[in-house]
Amino acid sequence: MPPPSPSPSPPKESTCLLLGNPVDHSLSPLIHNAALKHLDLAIHYEARKVSRPELEAVVNSIDGHHILGGNVTLPYKQDVIGMVDSMTTTAHAVGAVNTIYRVRGRLVGDNTDVTGFVGPLQDLDFKGKTVLILGAGGGARAVAYAALQRLDAKLVLVAARNLETARAINGVEACSWDDRAQAAAEASLIVNATPLGMHPNSWDSPLPHDLEWRSDQVAYDLVYNPTDTNFLIDARAGGAVGIGGLAMLIGQAAASFQLWTGYVMPVEVVKKAVASHLSVRRQS
Repeated sequence: MPPPSPSPSPPKESTCLLLGNPVDHSLSPLIHNAALKHLDLAIHYEARKVSRPELEAVVNSIDGHHILGGNVTLPYKQDVIGMVDSMTTTAHAVGAVNTIYRVRGRLVGDNTDVTGFVGPLQDLDFKGKTVLILGAGGGARAVAYAALQRLDAKLVLVAARNLETARAINGVEACSWDDRAQAAAEASLIVNATPLGMHPNSWDSPLPHDLEWRSDQVAYDLVYNPTDTNFLIDARAGGAVGIGGLAMLIGQAAASFQLWTGYVMPVEVVKKAVASHLSVRRQS
């Protein structure tokens, strides 16, 4: 009887991926690699621009060994649902996946955007209030779930150009994109879940610049590049609280990081690395 084959030696360095198109603007590699370096882990995080025909093959390459896991960003958070073996309760309820990993050989789809989104809102009360979400993509689905299940909002409105897509989000009411300014006037929390205002088109905004904001409103932009979008600048000028997407980005990254590595992300180290990077970029 031949001796058993030796177990394969672990790779010298594992990889985690960000899958999307485009990905050049992403700060996720900076965030994860700063944390990995600080913890001295032999793991590298890289952003990979993937076309739709390539997506399934790249997802299947996540073996939990050489490639530990992946994040999924625009425009594939719903496309990958049919490419994983199972989804967590949160991902299933949201209807979008932003994190993939393997458990006992099976690909699992999760959604850490929910945790990332609610992090900056912990000290604010939206119970019984109205939340307006601008956009109806994967990010909007996570925000809607968080608003209903974690913030206990009374009403979640989704303003989108495609009303059918908006109506497909569980528990929300849809309104026309043309009615978004009127809806914003009645909302306590207004969330930009569109790419409007994202670099390099940073002059864009999902709402009119002359919208009258109030001090009892919160504007939350999921866009994080630039950190201060025109949406946030206008809201703060009108007296509203403005929250940028960087807090959510780091929060969802921390949750993904722990799923892949088993380690708690050193968030303060990450924040300093991001602040340093953005400072240099502004000066260049």
